[in-house]
Amino acid sequence: MKKYGFIFFLLTHLFVSKSFSQPFVDIVSFNYQTFSSTYKNDKAQKNKTDDYFLNFFLPKEFKNGNTLMVRLNTEMLCSAITPDSSYTSKLYAVLLPLGIQLLSKNKKWKTVIMAIPKVASDLKDAVDNYDYQLGGILMGNYQYSETLKIKFGLYYNREAFGNFFMPLAGIDWKVSDRLKLYGILPTSYKMEYTIKKDKLYGGLNFRSFTRSFRLSKAENYDYVRYNEIQLKLFLDYFIYKKILMFAEVGYSLGRNPWQYTYNTKEETLRNPVYTGLNRYPVFNVGLAYRIRFDLY
Repeated sequence: MKKYGFIFFLLTHLFVSKSFSQPFVDIVSFNYQTFSSTYKNDKAQKNKTDDYFLNFFLPKEFKNGNTLMVRLNTEMLCSAITPDSSYTSKLYAVLLPLGIQLLSKNKKWKTVIMAIPKVASDLKDAVDNYDYQLGGILMGNYQYSETLKIKFGLYYNREAFGNFFMPLAGIDWKVSDRLKLYGILPTSYKMEYTIKKDKLYGGLNFRSFTRSFRLSKAENYDYVRYNEIQLKLFLDYFIYKKILMFAEVGYSLGRNPWQYTYNTKEETLRNPVYTGLNRYPVFNVGLAYRIRFDLY
């Protein structure tokens, strides 16, 4: 009985207020992204990269409207040269974002403060100081009206290549009952169209994500930097109640995972997997337990 009581308590507190940068929240999600492309310096060989993400989110809203936010984000990036798959390399990342959203007395302003500890490496050695990264987000949200929200802030992370600062800004706009624009630039922004409410959604998704992974001692503690910039069409389909299946197809405009020399910004050719690729299409599929705020 205690078990079911806890589940009920958890679910009732997951229906947090419409305070996020999108009209929904994914409590659990898994997705698989893949791309394949020829190398710029060797047209006979191709790179195939598979990217796996598993994410958890646990918010807790207090009586005063403030919300505690705990996340667990994981990634495994597997790249191989084909047809000779003996050249294969795997990278891993584990993030534990922890933050709070503060609500003003007039309920128009919300401020998000979040710390983001992270481990990102190939995990071939024992995890040490080379693998740790620490970052954070400071974000302000102003509810201008029921249909318009303005956001601005700053993201920081101590990447393997040094300090990385990124200004953030966004507008969430409910254009109509079917059309919504939301997100934060330059990281992620969506144009979403409701095809069938509570069932089917589609649209256009822009995503930009810079990250780095430390390599092992055998690789001279070099690092791999991935400047992911994508423009994709997406389709979200609720297969059962809050269980969502989603798919995306698009094109990469950024730079593929590329290896750099330790403590510098100089490119290196030590690992042929992480060298220049031609532009490539991107495919992404996944499942999520999703709660949409616009249905309540």
